[in-house]
Amino acid sequence: MNDKRRYQRHAVNNKDDKNTKDEVTVEKELLKIVDFSSSGMCLLSKTFISVDEAVSISVDFEDHGKIDLIGKVVRVKRQKGKWHVAIDLTETYKRDTLKKV
Repeated sequence: MNDKRRYQRHAVNNKDDKNTKDEVTVEKELLKIVDFSSSGMCLLSKTFISVDEAVSISVDFEDHGKIDLIGKVVRVKRQKGKWHVAIDLTETYKRDTLKKV
């Protein structure tokens, strides 16, 4: 665990598992989970998402249920043609700050 982190991150490595059906949707865009913790998550996106933007997140674990969250983008970094989007889940964000979908 990185000493700077308050909570342990859990990597999600499902790139080789063709049976994995876990889906994350942010503002109707299907994204891939890189890692997650109790305080946030890192997602892989094809499109840029602005820092400080409040976003609506839906995580569908198929047979294990669905979670709807609201988070705030705290960091965006481009790597290998995709965007790594870090989302904070520790605060309560107002729904009226979300983008209209």
